[in-house]
Amino acid sequence: MILSSKNICILHFTFLNAIVYKLLTNPGEVSGHGFVFILGRAMRLPDAEFKEDDPAVGLIAILLLYVGISDLATIVTPNPKFLEVAVPFRLMLAFTVSGFAYLTPGSNIAISNSMVFALSFVEVVLQFWLFLTLREERPTPAQTQGQLE
Repeated sequence: MILSSKNICILHFTFLNAIVYKLLTNPGEVSGHGFVFILGRAMRLPDAEFKEDDPAVGLIAILLLYVGISDLATIVTPNPKFLEVAVPFRLMLAFTVSGFAYLTPGSNIAISNSMVFALSFVEVVLQFWLFLTLREERPTPAQTQGQLE
């Protein structure tokens, strides 16, 4: 285990807050980032283009901020049961969004673009890493049996 689940939550919280800040200050910097560009080209997805006054950018930023705040609650009050329930759901949701963005490239430009795919891809990686770390940190039956005696 390289990082603990708490450290991965801190990494996820920091990543989401950085994306929210960049979306609110300069959305073109996020959609034109090298990682987003290369991943979008590799998957043959159209580029996302946002203007400074686009109301959709504010909505995306607020939604990402809500997810980040739920991670902050996990960081402050370590509750592994919450993470054990939330992480598989988040992983499934991120995988579904990235799959939809990849499999329907021309049908809906609001979802099938390079930025949505890149953000959901990073989300899949982080949530899967967190899921595996939580499984490693879970006490085994032998450990719990020793605590009861």
